[in-house]
Amino acid sequence: MAALAVLGVVDLMIGDEPTPATYVAEVAAEDQSLVVLASYAADSATLTVDRQAGSAAEGRSLELWLIPPGEGQGPISLGVLPEDSETAIQIPADLVPSLDQGTLAISDEPEGGSPGDAPTGDILATGAITAA
Repeated sequence: MAALAVLGVVDLMIGDEPTPATYVAEVAAEDQSLVVLASYAADSATLTVDRQAGSAAEGRSLELWLIPPGEGQGPISLGVLPEDSETAIQIPADLVPSLDQGTLAISDEPEGGSPGDAPTGDILATGAITAA
């Protein structure tokens, strides 16, 4: 009987845990030639990126950027998107607050990505990040 009581308390404690925050974005070009769906899972601190349409031009790379909300902060590179249509990107804990109401953007960069701390090529697609 005591074991059942302990199991009941454990079940109540587990059931009351808050659900991790989750964010989503559709990052798309105006003409839909490049479409990427992105979703962030707080429990794994992972941004899953699924390219639905488009690819990098020959000898070029697509780079994903986080644009924090508000003013004063420039874009932050989340990395070069691989040729594969789906990839997972670990988001550092200090960037997670910037996901809330931030924007994702994809730029056209030299092979291997931007040589600096900001996009150097055209911005091909953007999408607002929203809570899911």
